[in-house]
Amino acid sequence: MPSRFIAAFYVYAFAALGVLLLAVPWSAAWDAATAVYMPTPVGAWLRSGFVRGFISGLGALDLFAAWGQARDFLRATDGDAPAAPGPGSPR
Repeated sequence: MPSRFIAAFYVYAFAALGVLLLAVPWSAAWDAATAVYMPTPVGAWLRSGFVRGFISGLGALDLFAAWGQARDFLRATDGDAPAAPGPGSPR
């Protein structure tokens, strides 16, 4: 039972982090957070499209990892269910 809980937690964590990393670099929150670094070259670098795209790409990889974890989790839970009786099998 704990391993199923951990697997479900991994699916949730990877999906939540993936959505966060995919969306935040293109939101107003990113601009507000990088405004602190405006006078330095770091601020310009953080506001560049390359860095935003790179972080969004990491979010897409997290979503892909969540999808793989969810697929494995669902396959494992399908194996726990009893098989349906086929035709001609005793009931």
